[in-house]
Amino acid sequence: MPPKKKAEIRGMVQLKKELTEGTIRNLYLLYGSERYLLRQYKEILLKKLVNDGDTMNFSSYQGASADIRSILSDLSTMPFLAEHRVVLVENSGFFTKSVDELTDGLANLPDTGIVIFVEPDIIKASETARGVDKRGRLFKLFDKAEGAFCFDAPDDETLRTWITGRLAEAGKKVENGVPNRLLAAVGSDMSTLDTELEKLISYTMEKDAIRVADVEAITVTLAEDKVFDMVDAISSRNKEKALLLYNDLVELREPVMKILYLINQQYHRLAMVSQMLADGTPKENMAKLAGFMPFLRGKYTSLASNYTKKQLLGACEACLAADQAIKTGQLSDRNALERLILDLMAL
Repeated sequence: MPPKKKAEIRGMVQLKKELTEGTIRNLYLLYGSERYLLRQYKEILLKKLVNDGDTMNFSSYQGASADIRSILSDLSTMPFLAEHRVVLVENSGFFTKSVDELTDGLANLPDTGIVIFVEPDIIKASETARGVDKRGRLFKLFDKAEGAFCFDAPDDETLRTWITGRLAEAGKKVENGVPNRLLAAVGSDMSTLDTELEKLISYTMEKDAIRVADVEAITVTLAEDKVFDMVDAISSRNKEKALLLYNDLVELREPVMKILYLINQQYHRLAMVSQMLADGTPKENMAKLAGFMPFLRGKYTSLASNYTKKQLLGACEACLAADQAIKTGQLSDRNALERLILDLMAL
């Protein structure tokens, strides 16, 4: 007996093709981890399906305000001087639980009703949970109708192509290395990349081509900045702020090992600055010796003064221990990093 063919995961390419061809569905589910694409394609769908200013035939629900009976009532109401009534439902959580009333109602949706669900993954500091359960009846209804579209984070190759394409649309030639340098500077979050691309285009307004030097001039290494702020919060024993900054890094999809590396780097720099202050090293030499930008000298000297030499050496040892715990399989990378943050706060 031949193996069962794995179900196709429909995504951006399929939805874009359908909209270009004029295919309209009654059931749409946009889900996944890439919030930038979810937001973008939600707007594309609404522009396609809802006339500007038409509040008679459009309604939206958000989170806890998403009432099943109200949604079904809106969808079953005949449109006024339009072909469809459109209902947008975001972050409802319906696709992670049993909602038979909604599933049965949508299974009998009139041709004049169109519903768009947008269910992003739920990202927390310690875990990432899917916004949909593919085993549930509701998801299966959308999947069977070919209305479920997954928008997960693209791989680096896709992102490089997207970056080059965005810059080409602005009439820019792109030097080899620009996409990689941009990804290294700001990470793979598409919303952040889009913002940096707009800045880059504005910065090079008078130029025909964008070079790596332009990227370096305009971008800010967000991860390093956030880690510095996190170390500052740790030194102040501000657990809430430290964990909030850590959560920001998780949402930016920074790899755990990169975050650990940057924390370790910051504490090594602080240890060096502390020693240089004790040795009377000229301040103008500190940045070059410790490996940071000269304008950050004041921040480093101020932060180093919050620690004793023993505490800074202990912090470096704690970073090494966390690295070893991950590499030897004693702890998962996230558990090791979160424990490290708490250990550093207890120094």
